[in-house]
Amino acid sequence: MAQAEHNRAIDILKIIAIILVVMGHMGFIPRLGGACEPYFPIYSYHILLFLFCSGYLFRDFDWRDLGRFVWRKTRSLALPLIGWNIVYAGIVSLINLRHPVTYFPASEQIWTLQNLFVEPFVSGHQYLLNLATWFVGMLYLTLLVYGLLHLITKRIPDWVMLIVFLALAALGLYSTSLPLSGRWWLVAQRIALALFFVHFGRCFRKYIEPRLRYQHLWWMLIVIAGVTYFAHCMNGNHRYIMAWMNYDHCIVMPIVAGILGCLFWMLMSMQITHLVPANRVETLLAKSTWSIMTNHLLVRFMFCWTVVHFSQNMVAREMFTTNFWYFPQDCIWFYHLGLFLEIALPCLWQLFADYIRNRLYESASIFHSA
Repeated sequence: MAQAEHNRAIDILKIIAIILVVMGHMGFIPRLGGACEPYFPIYSYHILLFLFCSGYLFRDFDWRDLGRFVWRKTRSLALPLIGWNIVYAGIVSLINLRHPVTYFPASEQIWTLQNLFVEPFVSGHQYLLNLATWFVGMLYLTLLVYGLLHLITKRIPDWVMLIVFLALAALGLYSTSLPLSGRWWLVAQRIALALFFVHFGRCFRKYIEPRLRYQHLWWMLIVIAGVTYFAHCMNGNHRYIMAWMNYDHCIVMPIVAGILGCLFWMLMSMQITHLVPANRVETLLAKSTWSIMTNHLLVRFMFCWTVVHFSQNMVAREMFTTNFWYFPQDCIWFYHLGLFLEIALPCLWQLFADYIRNRLYESASIFHSA
């Protein structure tokens, strides 16, 4: 396949992943048409899809480029994460002033150095409205560790490192059942699991994808879907949550479910590149995944507040002020409308931000050329 198709398949995979993240945060997934959710639970693989994409896009570098690699990841991940975290500290402060709720931190706990600069890389749930960005902090730390290990083990075959990372992932999962004290264990456990799926994405690009043929994709999709179905039927419907490393003392099944989920949706993305022409909506969604992940819960909060406010339902108002995950359950269209808004509005913000950025660049170019 051509390189452009490779990139487009990854864009589609990221789009699928972010839609699954939003659906997971919506709750009541069967209401959104997820009849297969009990046998293909999205929490077992949706975050792992982003790690797979990062590994797929990872390129070799040497020790001379280590500083550049670290700065590139800091500029694209860590600095925007801290910037948006400060923005959400302000948003939560304003909400506390006008519409206090029980699930946001008290005002005196918002503007602390811990919550502003450290917590985004630990739990990532310091302000709730941007809790989905916990993944960004984890991804940043994981890529730094992976990049360093890549340099140290550069002469070791990829398949050997895949086994090493697999063992490390199993060790990380096993450690979740131990009485370990200290919140930084959570960070280490996440990274231990994440490293395997980053390297799995790299191995897929180098060794699996070049051997794939288009006419075999449908058969592979059917086989993977069938294996996934029976695996979950045998093991039960586990709602794995990587954010807290809640894996019910499971070691094998989380890794198997993640591998199957990554393979299924990557092959599906490759199939889509053949069936659906590239279009502007796809392009916008692909470059808005950061915006959607960062802002979709704010959209959800505003949507729920609007529905509750105008419904004048006192029971709903009470639930909304005490339960962050409350969502109006009056009719099915609330869920579809909410899902659409949580994806569409962050995309509009991305368009606006790109427009402002382009105008600033144009103004700077005119100023320097004058």
